Amino acid sequence: MSSAAVIISAYNNAPALRLSLLGYLRQDCSDFRLIIADDGSTTDLKEEIAPILEELNAAGIETDHIWHEDRGFRKNIILNEAVRHCPESELLIFTDGDCIPPASFVRTHIDQHCPRSFHVAGAYRLTETATASLKAESVLNGDHESLKEPDQIRDLQRRFRKSKWGTLFRRRHRPKILGLNMAFDRSLFEEINGFDEKFIGWGLGEDSDLRDRAMRLRPRPIVRNLYTVNDVFHQWHPVPPPRPRRELETWEYYRQDRPIRCETGLQQSPA
Repeated sequence: MSSAAVIISAYNNAPALRLSLLGYLRQDCSDFRLIIADDGSTTDLKEEIAPILEELNAAGIETDHIWHEDRGFRKNIILNEAVRHCPESELLIFTDGDCIPPASFVRTHIDQHCPRSFHVAGAYRLTETATASLKAESVLNGDHESLKEPDQIRDLQRRFRKSKWGTLFRRRHRPKILGLNMAFDRSLFEEINGFDEKFIGWGLGEDSDLRDRAMRLRPRPIVRNLYTVNDVFHQWHPVPPPRPRRELETWEYYRQDRPIRCETGLQQSPA
């Protein structure tokens, strides 16, 4: 059994997910399993990615596709379910289905892993033109790894510094955490009971909450700051305009003093 699991959140974007999965065919290690945490996509997605999953299986990488019914944004619920499907995995690597990994992505997370730690990292956000230029062959050739714009490099350097010093001086909301590229030691993830499933709806909440609760532990966990070291390549796609925080479904809940070990998470509290 593989000691690491890559858990990819997905929802109805088969073209992007196909390119992302091709990135795992060119990893420089194969000691991991790959689980797609599908928040209710139509059957078209499963059919379109099936050939690539077969290629991954043939390459010795075990794959699984975890799905639940589409009842709105319930990402935390399906991510917890994906974690339950890999009880042997000591390292949980989380990313999104529109992100293409560099060839060293999984190995770097594995190399940085230690007990009771979590990793934060970022993404090069590709332009619409750069994303349109990517095809299956170009991803397999690693062409996406050359699409690093200077402003993106500077942004990741800034995030590295803010996360490093903010963590050192115990600033709130540090380190900066992004659900498209983070990893957790399984024992640490279980200690805080995984993702809080009370976070329903898109916006502020699920990733920041995980970081907040982990950083309130005593002793504090080890933070691996991998901005500029192990960043993925985020494909362009239209996004809804940002809303004020007060309009987000989970804003009031996020502002509360939430327990470190969430009540509705990896393990459910008895009714």
